This record gives sequence, C-alpha cells and structure tokens, in this order.
Amino acid sequence: MKIWITGGAGSGKSSLAQELASAMSAGGPHYYVATMVPRDDEDRRRISRHIEDRAGMGFRTIECPCRFAERIKPDLDGTYLLDSVTAMLANAMFGEQDFVYDPDAEQKVAADLRLFSNCVKHLIVVSDSIFSDAALYDEMTDGYRRGLAYIERQMAAHCDTVIECAAGGAIVHKGKLPAGFRISSTGDTQMQLIIGGACQGKKEYAISHYGLKDGEIFTCTEDSEPDLFARCIDHLERYLRRCVAEDKEPVSPDAFRKDAILICEDITCGIVPVSVLDRKWRELTGRYLQRLTGAGAEVTRVFCGFAQKLGRIRKCEEPNQEELTESKKGESAKQEKEELKRLGKEEQTADLHKSPRTRQILLLRHGRTKANEEHLYCGSTDWPLSEEGRKRLMQKCGIYGTGWESFYTSGLIRTKETLELLFGEQETVIEEPDLREMDFGAFEGKSYEMLKDDQAYREWISGDNERKICPGGESGEQMRVRVRRALDRILQNDPAKRIVIVTHGGPIAAIMQQLFPEKNLNRYEWQPECGEGYLLRITGSSLAECAAEYEKYPARGENQK
Repeated sequence: MKIWITGGAGSGKSSLAQELASAMSAGGPHYYVATMVPRDDEDRRRISRHIEDRAGMGFRTIECPCRFAERIKPDLDGTYLLDSVTAMLANAMFGEQDFVYDPDAEQKVAADLRLFSNCVKHLIVVSDSIFSDAALYDEMTDGYRRGLAYIERQMAAHCDTVIECAAGGAIVHKGKLPAGFRISSTGDTQMQLIIGGACQGKKEYAISHYGLKDGEIFTCTEDSEPDLFARCIDHLERYLRRCVAEDKEPVSPDAFRKDAILICEDITCGIVPVSVLDRKWRELTGRYLQRLTGAGAEVTRVFCGFAQKLGRIRKCEEPNQEELTESKKGESAKQEKEELKRLGKEEQTADLHKSPRTRQILLLRHGRTKANEEHLYCGSTDWPLSEEGRKRLMQKCGIYGTGWESFYTSGLIRTKETLELLFGEQETVIEEPDLREMDFGAFEGKSYEMLKDDQAYREWISGDNERKICPGGESGEQMRVRVRRALDRILQNDPAKRIVIVTHGGPIAAIMQQLFPEKNLNRYEWQPECGEGYLLRITGSSLAECAAEYEKYPARGENQK
C-alpha cells in the first residue's frame, strides 16, 4: 500500500505516518528514511524531536538526503516511511551541502519516488503544504513551490491513499485507510475548534451555528490574556503569538470552559518564515491545535463560508465488514482466523499490550531548589537545583541501581539536572511537558508571607483550591488531568520494562491518588521529599486497566499494596 500524507506545520502528519507505518509492518521490518540535512541548531532540535517521537516504535533509521532510489537497496517486504519529501526536494534542488541549483530536481525526485514505491511492500511519504502564503517570492523560492506541487500531484495520482492533516484531524481525499484504522469524529467533549484561512467566515459560522449572543465572544489580542470563562474565544492565534513573544507556555486545553468555542486562523501552510518569531509562532500554533484536538475538541474547517468536520484517524478494536470480506477472498479458514487476529487489538499493539505484563516505574521528585528552601510557590518557573540540592543528590548516587531502560523528565531544568546527577548522562531522555508541576500563575516565586494580604490569593487559598484556578495559572484538578494523561501515554506506548520518571511533587501525588484511591491521602500527604519518590510495579498497558503496587524509595518500610 502506498500512502501520501500532507499538511501544515505541526498538523500531526508525522505522528500519523509513524503510527500507520508501525501498524502496517505487522511486526515486520519498518524503516524511517530521514531526509533533513541539519544546517543550524533549530534543524538539530527538530531532528531530535522526531527521534524522540518515534522512540520505541522499532524503526530502523536510514539517513538519505536525496537520490534514495540509487542509495537504498530496498527490502522487498519492508515498510518504509519517508519524512519528508519537502526536505528531499530542497536537498536535490539546492544541493546537500554546497549550493548547486538543479532546475529539474522535482522531476528526478518524483521519478525516484515512483521507482522506489514499486519495489517495496508499503511506502508512506510525508510532505508539507506550503501553498497558502500571500507573499511574493523570488524566482528560486517560487520554483521550489512549483516543484513540490508537481511532486504532490504526480504522487497523489500514483498512491493508493492521499491524506491531508490539519489541527490533529484528517481528511482522506483518495482511497481508504489501512486495515485496522478508522476515521471518526475528533470530538470526545463539548469543546469546539473552528479553523480556516483569513476572512473565510469562521466567526459568522460560530454565531449562526451555535447561537452566540453579544458579549459571549472574546477577541484575543497580542496584548492581553484570553478570557477563559468566555463561551467563544476568537483569534486564538494572536494569543499564541503573544506566548511566543513572551517565551511562555500557552494555557492547558483543560483551562477553557468545557463547552468553549475556539476560533483560530490557520497560519501553518506556507514557506518557512525568515523571522525566528514567526517560525516559532507557526510551529506553536500547529502543535497547540493538535493539543486541543487531543483533548477532545471537535474540529471544523471553514472554507468560503462552508463548514467541513475533520475526522481523526484511530486504531479500531474490530475490523469492519468491508475489511473482513476483503481478507476472506482466496483464504482458507485458518488464514481467515489469522487475519482477524492480526487486525484485532492484541496484534495491533504487539508485545506492548500482551497480558499479564509487569513493569517497574521509578517515580522521583527533583532535588531541592532555592524555591523549596525559601518556601516559594514554584510550578512553571524554571528554577535550577540549589547548591544544597545538588549536594544532597550526590549523596544518593548509586542507590537507585542500574538497568533502567527509559528515562523521562518534565523538561524543566531541575528535573533534567536531577536525572543526570542520579543516573549519569543518558543517550535518550524523553521530555514530557504534561508531567510539569502545577502552574501557580501570579503566585509563582512568592511565599505565603508575601501573599497573605493579597485578595486574589486569599480567595484562591480559601475553600476548594484544588478546583480554583490561580490567576494566570491553572488549578490542581487541571494539573492532575494532564499528568494522568501523560502516564497513560507512557504505559501505552513505551515497551520498556524499567522506566524512570523524574518529575515534581504535585504530579507524583496525582499519579499516586489515581493508582491508590483507597488510601484516601491528599496531595500533600502523597508528596515525597525532594530527591525521593516511589517504586511502582504496574501490571497492564493503560491507566484505566492496570493493577499496581508501590514502595517508598529509598525504601523505609514494608511494601504497600
């Protein structure tokens, strides 16, 4: 099967391609053809992120900037994922190292792709939609756009299936999905996400379709925070530009109203901007829209006033009737049984979901920081370890043992420093931002004594402050939702048997409350000391379907069950 996948920046196309390739290989060899030639630190960070994204999926990576049909001896039974043809064309047209312009590059790349696709069992190619800019470009840049468009038209005609990705959703323009996949609604919640180009009628559609009244629509600017209590928030992309300019994380999708209607201009489909800020803005917008979709928002794209619901491509539990009929043709009863098994959940998830399967997860809190020592609220602020914190961690070196296979941090510097001090420098460390501490917003970096006379603080700390949102931050409940979601992703996607997670006190408590509700302990009772934590033994492949035991680590008593 040959599949062409295209979309804007941060649209989810690479993740979808990896998931499809991994499943289509059915446990057989699958190869990742990496085409980007890193030219600066930004390129190297992008490559590192892609490597982390496909970690644990069993890909064999092949570095091949261009001319891959002559450089790669194809495995006839292999599944190949090429990411991306956009970089491959740039290398072919302008040179892999030194600048050498080739005006016929697109024809050579298209011929290479067709030739190679005929030699392998499955091929998935990822491309970028760069055709929605209003800018006028120089002759070479315009020639590059025309060249990529030529390749896309040629290969769309050649491939069995053509998929467009946008905001984490997808549209199948041609053919059908591989066996075992469905396209269904993106919406699992009441939240609505409306995207589209400039002046396409997004706001008008929201007003007419959802009966919005005057005063229910908040319009974002680059100078203000969005009103999280508004029913409808328009021009979300302006708020995201502010986040980039101020180098801060946008609010969690859980911070909006459950029935929020979010309108965002799609700025992701164009030539990579020259401005660093514009590049980051485009990338952040695409990835944030993905987060909204992942949180259950239903996605609608408005084009010329017409609304189109975007679907989400998912693995399915059981094959549909069309696939069953197709699989039965020319097969014996035994072959049919094996095919059904292959399409079922057990085979799709391979060894990761075989039961029973017990894993050890070492859940550690980072070492002490100045904020810990001075009793300051510290959640999103990126404090490093203090000198005292480093000394205390050095005394613990070696007590957690060796043989750990996967390493995770929240991405904040205090967790990364803790992991390196306790376990040494690791080749691969996965950063999981959803494992970050609760964002205390306006209270960050301040103590109780500093805040006790602040009316906003008094209102937050009184009553149920687990559900109350810190001004400019989040609530304890919002933090717990994203942390549990992060752990569920690790359980489902990481095949390692021994995993280290270095995170924060709040996230650790959220995990322990989820796994051991019968203990009836609150967040502060579950929080371990800095540099300490819990050793979990978890049987199961998802948070919803697991059994767990724990012991305090370093151990101070008998195991708990």
